[in-house]
Amino acid sequence: MICPLQRIDGGQPSPDELGSGFGGMVVAAGKPMLALILISINVGSGEPPENYRTDSARFLMYAITDLMTQDHRSCDELLVAVEHAVANADWPRARSEFAHFHRRMLHHFGVEEAVLFPAFEQSTGIYRGPTQAMRAEHAQLRQLLAATESALAGEDADDYSGHAETLLIMMQQHNVKEENILYPMCDQHLADQFDALLPSLQHEIAAHEDPPT
Repeated sequence: MICPLQRIDGGQPSPDELGSGFGGMVVAAGKPMLALILISINVGSGEPPENYRTDSARFLMYAITDLMTQDHRSCDELLVAVEHAVANADWPRARSEFAHFHRRMLHHFGVEEAVLFPAFEQSTGIYRGPTQAMRAEHAQLRQLLAATESALAGEDADDYSGHAETLLIMMQQHNVKEENILYPMCDQHLADQFDALLPSLQHEIAAHEDPPT
């Protein structure tokens, strides 16, 4: 289930604005803006989506999924702030917001690669599976982040939007794989390590929740 795209001004996008299944263009004040599409987990069964539940059983079953998915959403919100600044042609603000977003994304990758992925690999003995694939995608995303930041420095809305749309599509496809495959696998295989692992993940994530300068 995919949340519907909406314009920043509250209206509905036209078919031409919908773009791909993971990201699309919307318009605010006559200028293109990207819209984030959030994916619900385990939908279609007649029960509330798993990532909408708040009961204690849900927490115990999906503690890692919930924690890491929330950090994805926090990063998404930072990118939305960039888009608003670009739409208003506030380039200094856009650069500042993107720098914060860029740092936060790199920090998220670092937490996964230094804490979560090694724990999963050591517990399962699987070193060439999903974590290897996600590391490869992290490398691609790092390149896209750098290219998008460079485009933003040129203060050209069209050039930036082209790079940002590619970045957004890659981010959303990556997040779906982690939220629906890798994180639930971590919850399953690392349940006996929650007491130590969850505080470690929470501490590392919180270490970079600083406001933009």
